[in-house]
Amino acid sequence: MAKEYLSQKGIEYTDYDVTKDPEALEEMVKLSGARSVPVISACGEVMVGFDKNRLDQMLSCLEQRTDV
Repeated sequence: MAKEYLSQKGIEYTDYDVTKDPEALEEMVKLSGARSVPVISACGEVMVGFDKNRLDQMLSCLEQRTDV
């Protein structure tokens, strides 16, 4: 759901397959403390799972940043 939602909004993202990339899995667990997907990181926040409203807030933060 998260990938489709981001694609529909025209948002570029990086997709890591943690089932095939042990380094990505390790980084995900360090970042989120979880072993479930999706994990989305933006604006210093980490979201585990898909919450449309929270994701919209994170995207809004990215749009407002000037250092990107």
